[in-house]
Amino acid sequence: MRQDVGNAGIIAAESLTIATFKTVFPPLLIEIQHHLFYLAQVVDRVLEGSATPLPAPEYWRGYEQANAEQVKQLPSEELSEAWARLGQVHRRFLRAAEAALAAAAKGDRQRARVLIDEAFAASSEFTGLLVGGAMAELLHQIRVHERQLAARYETEFLEAAHMGRFAVRLSDLVFIDADANFLQFCGYAREELVGDTVWRLFGKRAWENVLETARSGGRVSVKVRYRTGEAVVLELTPFVERDSGEEILRAFALNVTEAEAAAQQRRLLATAMEVSAQAVVITDAEFRIIYANPAFTRITGYEVEEVLGKNPRFLQGPDTSQATRMAIREALAAGKPVHVEILNYRKDGTPYWLDLSIVPVRDEQGEITHFVSSQMDITERKQAEQEIARMALEDHLTGLPNRRAAEDRLALEWNRARRERGTFAIAIVDIDRFKLVNDQYGHHVGDQVLHHVAEVMASTLRGGDWVARWGGEEFIVCFHDLDCRGAQAAAERLRKQVKARPLVLPQGELPVTVSMGVSLYGPEHLDVDAMLGQADALLYEAKMAGRDRVVCARSETQRRSGVIWEGSQVQSALREGRVLPAFQTIVDLRTGHVVAEEALARIRASDGSLIPAQGFIQAAEALHLVAAIDQAISSAAMDRCARSVQAGSRLAHFINLSPQFLANAEDVEALLARARGYCQGCGLAEDMIKPLVIEITERQAGDILALKKHLKPLTDFGFRLALDDFGSGYSSFLYLAELPVRFLKIEGWMVSRIIQDARVRQLVETLVATARRFDIITIAECVESTETAQVLCDIGVDWAQGYYFSKPSVE
Repeated sequence: MRQDVGNAGIIAAESLTIATFKTVFPPLLIEIQHHLFYLAQVVDRVLEGSATPLPAPEYWRGYEQANAEQVKQLPSEELSEAWARLGQVHRRFLRAAEAALAAAAKGDRQRARVLIDEAFAASSEFTGLLVGGAMAELLHQIRVHERQLAARYETEFLEAAHMGRFAVRLSDLVFIDADANFLQFCGYAREELVGDTVWRLFGKRAWENVLETARSGGRVSVKVRYRTGEAVVLELTPFVERDSGEEILRAFALNVTEAEAAAQQRRLLATAMEVSAQAVVITDAEFRIIYANPAFTRITGYEVEEVLGKNPRFLQGPDTSQATRMAIREALAAGKPVHVEILNYRKDGTPYWLDLSIVPVRDEQGEITHFVSSQMDITERKQAEQEIARMALEDHLTGLPNRRAAEDRLALEWNRARRERGTFAIAIVDIDRFKLVNDQYGHHVGDQVLHHVAEVMASTLRGGDWVARWGGEEFIVCFHDLDCRGAQAAAERLRKQVKARPLVLPQGELPVTVSMGVSLYGPEHLDVDAMLGQADALLYEAKMAGRDRVVCARSETQRRSGVIWEGSQVQSALREGRVLPAFQTIVDLRTGHVVAEEALARIRASDGSLIPAQGFIQAAEALHLVAAIDQAISSAAMDRCARSVQAGSRLAHFINLSPQFLANAEDVEALLARARGYCQGCGLAEDMIKPLVIEITERQAGDILALKKHLKPLTDFGFRLALDDFGSGYSSFLYLAELPVRFLKIEGWMVSRIIQDARVRQLVETLVATARRFDIITIAECVESTETAQVLCDIGVDWAQGYYFSKPSVE
């Protein structure tokens, strides 16, 4: 500001010098800079939306206080008309400027922009009249009065106005004069430019424009080449005069490069915002909208005039996130940029998603004057994300929530019940004989059955209850706020509806029934998994009881038998370490020597008695506890085996491993890790045959190829394999062909009938002969008499076990 005041003082002093001459236009010419400063103030106030009235233009006093006699003595009618016109144009400029300020203060940005353009047009005409008039008057003075004195005055006001001048001889287009300001504009020394042609600075088209303007009058903006090659924008007022019989083009030049660059930058930014696909909104410091580009209208449906002066919050709606709103408010209150994704609403009420960035704009003092936001419509992306999320949580076949979604919902139900001390029930639903449907009618009909059952259950549920696809032919249903009786009734209603609505096929009606196990929320359950385990076990009971029925959990006093009660005893025994092995010896029938022993699972009851496996193994299998039993028994058996090896014994040690245990890679790896530790302690090499024998039961084996894969790490380590209960299933010989079986245990029912039933004896003889061909050791189970043992020995059975030799005993 001090520098501006200093310049103003210098210009005022020069104006006094010029005013001493009897001219009218030239004294005002040096006020052009003050006029431009005044115009800049108008633009700044419009941009700020200031309502403060403009001060009186001090630079205009020269016009108002001009000597009337001198005005009357202007040398031509054209100058007199120009003088009068100058006042009219200046008044038009002031009116446009004041109106622009008023429009900006009201927030009418478009009106303000139009008025600013009018003010610029008036300013441009004002400057042209003033410069043209001054030039004409001074030229007249030059011609009529002293040339040298007029030239000095000319130099003074040109320097005061930061203008340059040059002269070109038109006959050969050679520069014959150039002042210091013009040389500075172009970067040349006088001796470099004067005497050279115009082509050093001007291009052909630019020079043609200059020459045309000189003959027609007016001003022209052209680009010339700076000494180092950059473009410089000059605003020229050219004219042609004759001097000593030659045409000379003289011109006054104003360097407008910076102003033109700034204007170009503003035009580029304005154009970029106008054509941008992203909405751009500018507000003042009070969050009132002062600008919105066409993309805003395209996205929201609102015209710019409808939103000017409003807070952008009006675009928000009932589903706009409160957390997002707070994040925006807190960031803007702190004067920080913010970037969020937000749900807004269009003019027609439809919601849309925005990727929104808001940046504060500060002035030189660091005060926030505006906020600029860019907004990108991401509705399609959010819809795609929601569709992906829906697909991830939906079963594609039935349209129901899938298992992942059901698990999330169950966690919410559990937390709600615990928080509100409420209750709920969950039912696992299984379609009866679904495998038979697939086998008989094909999987496409099986899919129709699944879809049909899903529709029936979904349409039958009460409000608030829900059903999901649990996997395979199983569904899971959640009942809200029901006790045992209510849950039983709700589940029965579902079962009856499914049964009453058979699936209609082209071949006819296909009856469909379901079985359900229902578990109730209660303090006996540690978590949702415990409820699911109970429901699964109850479903197992429903299946075992004949299918097409509902089994609901009841109190322990009502239910002292069945899978759930037995399962709870197994769980307690596992937690308390009461699952332990009982060892039964295996004897060589030819020598009578003990050659092996088998570890059999037992539970020690609270009264000290031992519960045999048949008393709890069914419940353990239903509740998926059999793998935990295997782990406990195998650990104890390996410890006994290691002690036996260290004592010099060569006994084989048989342990039973279930398919559930073998299918769990972590359990198998843990068993191998323990075995490696024992082998190192006993000095057994990795490649040696190990004394431990893995027993598998044919009835539980299932998928033979999967079983082979699960057993491979164990057999590769050196464990041998025994096939238990041989003869109980229809695929016994398939196991002999596919698995590296080293021991074959003959089923107890055959052993018990071998004396009385000749056909059974022949069957056993066949099994023994087959085993010998495969170099497999045969072991008879359940031997309870001398006569049975002798018959088995006579027909070639290798080993035997049973009560005749020893009962299972614990350490």
